[in-house]
Amino acid sequence: MKSKTFVTVIGLAGLALLALSVLSSRAKEPYELAIVGYDYTDRAIAEFSVDGAWAGNLELSSPTNGGGSSVCCVTLKRTKKTPFWITVEYRKDALESYPSREVIEPAGDYIKTKVEVEGPIPSDAAYLEIHFFPDGHVEAAISGQNGPSPPRLKLKQCLPYVR
Repeated sequence: MKSKTFVTVIGLAGLALLALSVLSSRAKEPYELAIVGYDYTDRAIAEFSVDGAWAGNLELSSPTNGGGSSVCCVTLKRTKKTPFWITVEYRKDALESYPSREVIEPAGDYIKTKVEVEGPIPSDAAYLEIHFFPDGHVEAAISGQNGPSPPRLKLKQCLPYVR
């Protein structure tokens, strides 16, 4: 009877070591965060990037939508602590008349800005949110698997590319 107990204990200990090994290796893997943008400005954003990773273009945010879809990915080490800084580069789209689509004002020059990412970082981090505000400042946040947060400003839009 003692040998069966010994084998059971050894088997359980082996399973526990295997589980710890899997968990510890998982903790070393970096987060792969999808980038999602929110445009609260008066014009669409022709394109933007985060630390050199292209993140797409953005239509204007609506009360329920950020203005674009998520784009893959920015890598974040699981050991990263907040606050930390990222570089966001973007340019505003051309301002066009509607419906003729004549250019009233050309697309803007690229703007490069440092943005502080404040915490906390959720244990299930999945999204890096980039928020473009009307006064020109940019904010960033990390959200979890339950999806990116709703827009911070509830602004109406006249058209998808001009407010």
